[in-house]
Amino acid sequence: MSTKSDSQEIPLREAVSSSQTARTDLNDAHPPSSSFTGSSVSFSHISYTIKTKTGEKKLINDVSVKVKAGELLAIMGPSGAGKSTLLDLMSTRKTFASGGSMSLNGSPLSPKDMLKISSFVEQEDALLGVLSVRETISYSLRLSLPKASRAFVSQRVNRIIDLLGLASCAETRIGTPIQRGISGGQKRRVSVACSLVAFPRVLFLDEPTSGLDSTSAREVMFAVRRVAREEGIIIVASIHQPSLETCKQFTDLLLLTGGQICYNGPMENLDGFLAGFGKPVGKFVSRKLSSLRLVSSRPDSTLTRFSLRLAIVQVNPTDSVMDLLNTDFASSPANAAVESSSSSNDKADTRTTAEALRSFYLSTVPTAESTESAVLPDKDVHAVMLEHENQEGKGGKLASLWGNTYVLSERTTKNYSRNLLAYGIRAGMYVGMAVMIALIWINIGYDASRINDRLSVHFYAIAFLAFMSVAGIPGFLEERAVFKKERTNGLYSTLPFVLSNTVVTIPFLFVCSLFFVLIMYWAVGLHPGGRAAFRFLGILFLSIFAAESQVVLVASLLPVFIAALAIAAFINGFWMSVGGYFLKARNLPRFWFYSFHWMNYQKYSFELLANSDLDGLTFDCSDAACPYPSTLGGNLLSGRDVLVYLEIADVSYANWIGILISIIVIYRIALFFSLKYVKKW
Repeated sequence: MSTKSDSQEIPLREAVSSSQTARTDLNDAHPPSSSFTGSSVSFSHISYTIKTKTGEKKLINDVSVKVKAGELLAIMGPSGAGKSTLLDLMSTRKTFASGGSMSLNGSPLSPKDMLKISSFVEQEDALLGVLSVRETISYSLRLSLPKASRAFVSQRVNRIIDLLGLASCAETRIGTPIQRGISGGQKRRVSVACSLVAFPRVLFLDEPTSGLDSTSAREVMFAVRRVAREEGIIIVASIHQPSLETCKQFTDLLLLTGGQICYNGPMENLDGFLAGFGKPVGKFVSRKLSSLRLVSSRPDSTLTRFSLRLAIVQVNPTDSVMDLLNTDFASSPANAAVESSSSSNDKADTRTTAEALRSFYLSTVPTAESTESAVLPDKDVHAVMLEHENQEGKGGKLASLWGNTYVLSERTTKNYSRNLLAYGIRAGMYVGMAVMIALIWINIGYDASRINDRLSVHFYAIAFLAFMSVAGIPGFLEERAVFKKERTNGLYSTLPFVLSNTVVTIPFLFVCSLFFVLIMYWAVGLHPGGRAAFRFLGILFLSIFAAESQVVLVASLLPVFIAALAIAAFINGFWMSVGGYFLKARNLPRFWFYSFHWMNYQKYSFELLANSDLDGLTFDCSDAACPYPSTLGGNLLSGRDVLVYLEIADVSYANWIGILISIIVIYRIALFFSLKYVKKW
């Protein structure tokens, strides 16, 4: 055979040699568990039951597992096996049934203490898109340790960035729908970094590789493994059928089916466990043989050349065990048809196989426990918690409150100033609305026939700028998602978030109101003088602030954009209807008059603007009869007469402004309680 033909073929000995080399790499990827000593967290007899229409259903049934410092435990199983539920129970996001317990280094561990020493990385990345990678991680550390020095923060952040391989994108922004940022794999590493930077003893990861390609998934878990080994962190992750390269990063595996354990041990021993069960799966086997290829040197030649290639492919043992555990299609007709055409060894019912696998695992548990290497105890729970509370930069409750409020205010200011979805688009809408009013109502003058046009300007400014507050819903929902994640991880409480949101909102809304007033006030020709213009600005700002507070309250209760938008728009329309402009207040049905009419911030804002503008003005009725009763006689009509006729002349500026501020405060208090106690979303 010619040299050319030899170069096109893969000798069998080379393929076998490659597979042996790959086997050696796989074994080296998993250091023995006994090499990790120190802290350990144990979960004993964890169960969880829910009520259904047909009775009670046990999602988790008597699960016990122990994880040591530096180890990475993968929780795997088919869909509905209870992976996420178990992770929530271990992280105390859910409460397990009585009889279950947790311990740290052999000492009982309470759910409250577990929350303090652990961190949870959710499946969805909740990050502020306008911040850079470095800023995002830095703010997470500063919120966890609000009194830490800037030098300490910088040093710690740099270390985490290096360990997680984020140095190349450290100054790149996360990315928004209108601005491209970092990749999906990098986002996952940033989410992990935000948790690792705060020195957790235990890190929980919910589907950390979901939505990532195999390369990105491997990079994420390799980075996590590196930090876990270097800093002695306990890692527990739920994961759905990872690739072989991703599996290599885990030291231990917990297999679930129907909420019960089918395997709990080192990842590298899974193939041996399956062999003992009677389902041997080599790490590397010949999956397929390529089809026989006929090659001719020329079309009419009778000389042919045959090439037979052996394809060596990696087989992931977890894929095989997932096939054994997956009962979703065990009894389906399609599956039955496939089984009827397969070999006799593959015709066993999957559900029976899963039960047999669990029975086999239970038979090996005593042997596994007797051979488990002893672990030297680390500090007890009291010592660990004391060390946690005395961590550098932690501070007391009051110091943490003000420190977190300051850091959140700084981050929110940066977010609002960069994020077009927060105030950039809204400022443009306010400017556009002001230009439209200025051009349509230009130089309205003092003719009595234009009084209603003047009142329309007041109502338009109040009602339609309130409607525009819904433009802030997307930005707030992004903030809320980050808040939910950070509060769950114990970085701060609800109060600093509400305080910072309130404080930072004030200047941005004031600037938007200022733009609006500067463009339209003098162009329309409202009450002359700087004092009247300043009153108009102040009243308009309070009205918009009340509308903004109402919108964020709705968004906190219904954190779905379309739903929050619809409800907020409906409420604004309702306030317009009972405010007393379209229909005089005294003509409203008594129920609406004595209830919602007096709760309506738009009522107070409109009456204040009308008084600020009309009081002190005199209008000319020479072209037609005065549209309102006049006390001046002749062809003159005072603005006071108009206010009296509309039954809004007896307005106390102090009282009405006080009521507006009270409404804002009530909305903000309601926002606090909705964020603190409404946990459905």
